[in-house]
Amino acid sequence: MEKYLIFFDIDGTILDNEEQVVPISTIETIKSLRKAGHQCFICTGRCRDIWPKEILDIGFDGVVGGCGTHIIYHDEELLHHTLSEDLKREIADDLVKYHIDGVLEGSAHSYFHREPWMPTVVGFFKTPRPKRDLGKKVSPEFEAGRIEFLDAEVLDFDKMALWYDETGDMDGFKKKYEDRFDFIERDPTFYEIVPKGFSKATGIEFVLKHLGVDRKYTMGFGDSTNDLPMLEYTEISVAMGDGNPDIFDRVDYVTDAVMNDGIEKAIRHFGLL
Repeated sequence: MEKYLIFFDIDGTILDNEEQVVPISTIETIKSLRKAGHQCFICTGRCRDIWPKEILDIGFDGVVGGCGTHIIYHDEELLHHTLSEDLKREIADDLVKYHIDGVLEGSAHSYFHREPWMPTVVGFFKTPRPKRDLGKKVSPEFEAGRIEFLDAEVLDFDKMALWYDETGDMDGFKKKYEDRFDFIERDPTFYEIVPKGFSKATGIEFVLKHLGVDRKYTMGFGDSTNDLPMLEYTEISVAMGDGNPDIFDRVDYVTDAVMNDGIEKAIRHFGLL
């Protein structure tokens, strides 16, 4: 059997969005894949500051993080794209000017308004969540890492996750920055914003070139629109059954829900184990 590089999104793919747990079947499947000689990677929009330790501890060969802006392979940093100091300060100031809430995500810090107002951002700001007794399931906390604020003396971030309501001017902010960033609409009030030239697909391409592996030996798992670059790039693409239906007709296979052993079922469907 040919050995594959398999790329897994975190939120809604490895980690169930509702339960905030990783099914034991997913953990065992990833370990079995690596034992069989396949290589497993996290491929996430999250920047390094909020890569959950509990998920990393499952055991992966590498991480394509920050939508391709930060790549680690066996603990070696292969790529880390950062923004200029002037641009980072301009963005932070504009989040105040345009009244937009969200998180500026970096490798060591996450930057917030001192008083977030959008409910999702408030939830992140108040983390970590208490752990729960979930038996054989893993319960990763969303760790906001070392929280800093937009007025910090030094800013260090690679991408953005921004939420807005009727009090903000997202159209104005988008118009100003859309020549330098890709705005990925995740829902009607939420954009994931990534420097142009970077995506989950470019990150995977970088890994393949580094390792000298042909693209035909790749497989990707995702659940949302920000996973589409990855899913359209990998030879085999799988959407989680409880993911965004908008991506279902753009993948090779729609598996079961996260908590219904979707990852294990897809791996066995394609005969990788």
